[in-house]
This record gives sequence, structure tokens and C-alpha cells, in this order.
Amino acid sequence: MKNIVVIPAVKPKDKNLDKFGGWGWMSYSIDAWNFWCQKHGYELVVYDKTSIEDTTKYRVTVQRWFDIFNFLDDKGIKYDQICMTDASYIPKWNMPDIFKMTDGKFTTTHEYDNFKWVYESIQGYKEFFNNYELNIFDYFNTGLVIFNKSHRDVFEKFRKIYTENVDYFVDKQLTLRRGTDQTPFNYILRMNDVDINFLSPHYRVSHLPRKDLLSYNWQLDEDKTPFFIKYGLLWGFSGFDKRQRNKLMEDVWEIVKENYK
Repeated sequence: MKNIVVIPAVKPKDKNLDKFGGWGWMSYSIDAWNFWCQKHGYELVVYDKTSIEDTTKYRVTVQRWFDIFNFLDDKGIKYDQICMTDASYIPKWNMPDIFKMTDGKFTTTHEYDNFKWVYESIQGYKEFFNNYELNIFDYFNTGLVIFNKSHRDVFEKFRKIYTENVDYFVDKQLTLRRGTDQTPFNYILRMNDVDINFLSPHYRVSHLPRKDLLSYNWQLDEDKTPFFIKYGLLWGFSGFDKRQRNKLMEDVWEIVKENYK
């Protein structure tokens, strides 16, 4: 058995995608993860086709949880643990082996970037989930998640709840405007008592412009390494205008790409 990294890299064709400013940024993530996988002896798998064509009602971010186990089965890919990571994430070239940090549990990172966003999202879905008390400090981000076959049943519960109430969820996505899969996924895993293991904040350094992480310590003029490269192990390019993502990831890749050869 082996561990695998899965990157969803599906380009939907059924809606206006101008806000993404192109798709070149996916290639930087794929190249970086390919290097990391080869370094640690793992396999990189690109999830490039959803099972449901309608990616307006069934977003790619949602369908990845529906599809992942069947997708791998259909391709005949054997695995021990699966790391699902957004195509907007770049692992630092010397990022340690995160598969060794899971203890066989569902492993992810906390969502501490925007508590207002998280609070409003939790409250927005709370009534649907029978007023379950979802602790904001236990809320996780779905940008990078490690799991295994023991989680297949709870992923199926997510699929069932979502598909049976798809119009409700689509309406919430449009009116609440607080993500797609992340908060419902949090509710379902918590309500099913899934044991969740959290990586340190080094493994999700995001909202880079807002946190001034693109700059460096001006008092150390001899070292102009940006903060996110210096202190982060996994860089998430989100939390800003998505039209800027392609250019920002391209600029970063130009700075660091020699480390991935």
C-alpha cells in the first residue's frame, strides 16, 4: 500500500469563470506536489473529471468528496492514506512528510483566517443541522485533508445529505455567500463523531496579502525572504481577489522553482 496526494483540477464549462483570471496557477501546484511526492515516495493523482456534469448545482469542491473513493477505484489505484489538497496550494520544497503526522486519523488544519466568515457560515447552516453546536475553534479548513478508507461511510453520508437537499444548499451558497462544501462538511463530520487531528498552522499559511506575509523583515536588509516562505510549510493562495491568483502564483513560482528540481 502507498499514500497518495490528490489534486482536484477540474475546469467547469457551465458557468462564467472570469473571476478566476485563468487556470495557469493549477500547474504550479501540480509541479510542486509532484516534486514533494517523488521526494517521499508517494503518488500524485489529478482528479480531473466529476461524476456529475452540472458543476453549478454540484460544485467541484462538493463533488470531490462524493467521487474520491470511486474515482480511485475506477482507476485501479491502491492506497493507504489520501491527501486531498486544493490546486491553489503549494508545499514548500522541504515540507516534512505530513502522512506521518496523522496517527491514522482524519487530519487537517484549523480555519483561523477569518472568524467573522466562519461564524456567519456556522450560523447560516445551523438550523438545517438541527441547531447542532459547532465549536468555532474546532472548525477545520478543507483545503488540505488527509483521510483513509475508514472515512468512506461519512463521506457517503455527506453525499446523501447534499444530493437530497441540493436546492437548499445551492440557495445558501448564493444568499449566505460563505463557501460551498466546508461548513456542511464540518457539521457532518462533527455530528458523526469523526476523530479529527490538526496539523500546526505552518501547514496552512494563507490570506497572504491581508496578513502582510508577502513582505519581509525590513530590519534584516540582508535577508529579503518573504515571511510566508520563511515561516510557512504550505502556502495557500486564497483570501484575495481570485483574478490576482494566476499572477501571484506565477511570481512566487519564479522565485522558488529552482528548489523543486
